[in-house]
Amino acid sequence: MSKRKSNVGISERKETEKAQQSMDELFRALIENSSDIITILDPEGIIRYESPSVERGLGYKPAELIGTNIVERLHPDDVSKVIEAYGAINAQRTPSGTSWIGHFIEARLCHKDGLWRTMECIFNALPRDLLVTGIVINFHDITKRKQADEALRESEEKFRSMVDNVGIGVALISPAMEILDLNRQMRVWFPDIDSSKRLICYRAFNNPPREEICDYCPTCRTLQDGNVHEATTVTPTADGPRNYRTVSSPVFDANRKVTACIEMVDDITERVSLEAQLRQAQKMEAIGTLAGGVAHDFNNILTTIIGYADLMLMTVETDKPLTEEIEEIKLAGERAAALTRQLLAFSRKQIVQPKILDLNKLLTGIEKMLVRLIGEDIEILIIPKSDLWKIEIDPGQMEQVIMNLVVNAKDAMPNGGKLTIETVNMDLGENYFTDHGIVEKHPGSYVVLTVSDTGIGMDKEAQERIFDPFYTTKEKGKGTGLGLSTIYGIVKQNNGFIWVYSEPGQGSTFKVYLPKVKGDVKGEEKERTPVIKLAGFETVLIVEDDDSLRKLTQKSLQPHGYRILVAENGEDALRVSKEHEGPIDLLITDVVMPRIGGKEVAERLQPLYPRMKVIYMSGYTDDSIVHRGVLAPGLNFLEKPFSPEGLARKVREVLDKKKD
Repeated sequence: MSKRKSNVGISERKETEKAQQSMDELFRALIENSSDIITILDPEGIIRYESPSVERGLGYKPAELIGTNIVERLHPDDVSKVIEAYGAINAQRTPSGTSWIGHFIEARLCHKDGLWRTMECIFNALPRDLLVTGIVINFHDITKRKQADEALRESEEKFRSMVDNVGIGVALISPAMEILDLNRQMRVWFPDIDSSKRLICYRAFNNPPREEICDYCPTCRTLQDGNVHEATTVTPTADGPRNYRTVSSPVFDANRKVTACIEMVDDITERVSLEAQLRQAQKMEAIGTLAGGVAHDFNNILTTIIGYADLMLMTVETDKPLTEEIEEIKLAGERAAALTRQLLAFSRKQIVQPKILDLNKLLTGIEKMLVRLIGEDIEILIIPKSDLWKIEIDPGQMEQVIMNLVVNAKDAMPNGGKLTIETVNMDLGENYFTDHGIVEKHPGSYVVLTVSDTGIGMDKEAQERIFDPFYTTKEKGKGTGLGLSTIYGIVKQNNGFIWVYSEPGQGSTFKVYLPKVKGDVKGEEKERTPVIKLAGFETVLIVEDDDSLRKLTQKSLQPHGYRILVAENGEDALRVSKEHEGPIDLLITDVVMPRIGGKEVAERLQPLYPRMKVIYMSGYTDDSIVHRGVLAPGLNFLEKPFSPEGLARKVREVLDKKKD
């Protein structure tokens, strides 16, 4: 009986040992075939076991690491936390010996190739008799995952940086119209919005808040149909209305379902303003072009009217009643010519021909026009300085300066007021420039034109920008911002400067300083030599496509003894010159003609007649003339309209001038 019991005990023990052996073999197989690295340390941190996977994971054979300290393989920055985890496990002791707490950390281990591998590390105790006799560490390589996470983080940071610095507002909106995220620009525009609170966009973005979706909302349409939509809106702000352009783009999931919408909001206020200014400038350019075309045809007509009036006055006795009537015709033509110059002055297209000028006489000549320009509710007072010095400037430019200043003053007095125009002589020293805050310091003698009004005035900020192109203090649609900048350009071009003083509600004063002409200018005022003394014998070829003007030019020169050849266009001029035997001393040609222009006619005839001189005449504007190369230095130009006497003088002057 006892023997049977003994056999049973031995059998059970063998079965237990066999089962334990199977478990050990299974455990060893699991360890050795695990993709993770299993390391067993003794209480001193010395490696006592390494699973074969260490060769796959770190490049070492197990035998190369056994007997070394785990610290030797750790990244210096991770040593402390590994020692801390190791110490916590090593110090554990439980009453039952069954409850052991593991520790989880991340650490970097050095691969045999010198690169670092990031590992998830699980520390567990290896106990015996309630004491830790060793530590088992499970190393799981997460290097690729960490690299992917880092790449994702860098990508997200880069994307956030791009979105924050793109210069426009960007918002992420949910299908429920909730604000999910905002970029930096949107947070600047809407500093009180917290995107983490998922506020409804049409309530948060509007002031006062709306209780329903905006009528123009492109985001709502994008969320509905998945297409890109845009809208432009005008939003009132503390600094005035702002123009915004909103473009909404969909965000899809894998099933092409719209999960959100990206709103891109651009403040286009400045662009809208510049576009409006460009359109206004284009309109002004079109008006100027129209004025130039009208001036060309009109000047041809005026030349004929004034010219024939002059010819008639030469043949009519001064005591006859007809003389007065002819003089009225001539006077009307001259007034029309002055009107044409003023039209070109407004359009900034006049031909620039500086002349010695008496500013007082010019003011007297345009006084009536200024009165009509400012209206009946503004009183105008002109105070000319006697013995005013002469200045040298193109009369048309000077008229433009005066008229622009007067128009500016008129606009500053919508309810009427007083406009004062004054001229004075001034000798300026450096102190004057310093006292008036004028940057340019050119001491000397100046003629000063002062235009003062009793209008609304300007603040300091407006005064600092008043001469900037396109800057205007006038309400929308009532100013181009070019008037004062044009004045500034003209004054600077003529070696002068301009100064302004103004206070809100106290009116404005503009002072234009133009240098006095140096030397004796009396020679400019000599009486004209009588026409009968402008005789000549040379051969003159007249090329003009306007019949009346061609006939007038011919009649104006024939009494002085010239031999006249006429041609009605460029092609005809080539024919006439070919048929003519003998020299051609002077070519008088219109600049702009069909098919062959005056410049080309001269260039084709010059080799045939090397000594031939040329006078170009035109009623076109300077843009057209410069485009054809006529106003190059040294070329002779006669502006239409001209008188017979003026033509005869110009012809004699050019013929008598030595050829370069």
